[in-house]
Amino acid sequence: MKHIIDIVMSIIESGKQSAETQLQLNKVCELEDAFTKDFSKEKWKEYFDLDLGKGQLHSLEIDHIIQITYEVCKEIFLN
Repeated sequence: MKHIIDIVMSIIESGKQSAETQLQLNKVCELEDAFTKDFSKEKWKEYFDLDLGKGQLHSLEIDHIIQITYEVCKEIFLN
């Protein structure tokens, strides 16, 4: 199962972003820049720690979605 997750994540990471995704990313970057423009070093550390935690949560969610998809596909193709 872990091998399948690695393959899917590799495909996702190497794929091109859609124009819609790129526009949303640009919007998020602009909002982030405005939000963090006056941060101190300590606030930046806290912000990076928060962002890291959110990234880890997102990875766990993706792993879970892939696992469910794998189980559903296995069920469909084996029955």
